[in-house]
Amino acid sequence: MLKVFKSQCKNCLFSKNRIVSPERARAILEETIAKQSEFICHKATMKGDAIVCHTFHRKYGHRSQLIRIAERLKVIRFVLHEDLERLPSFTEMEN
Repeated sequence: MLKVFKSQCKNCLFSKNRIVSPERARAILEETIAKQSEFICHKATMKGDAIVCHTFHRKYGHRSQLIRIAERLKVIRFVLHEDLERLPSFTEMEN
């Protein structure tokens, strides 16, 4: 079963509230796409889980080999966020 968040988290890599710099976000995305991989939400990894980022799935899921296979096999499970707390963004941490 491949878990994907049902909605975007408040610190999504694709939002202005991301916890990394725009340059790092771009590098993460480029590397993930080049490897035909998927972007695991940082909030999931903080809890020891592997849940694909909602926005990555929506925008770039078709570029991920694992997501394409999971879709064909119908083994994607959309899950709710357990923790919707917004962490300080990269910009806020810089100041």
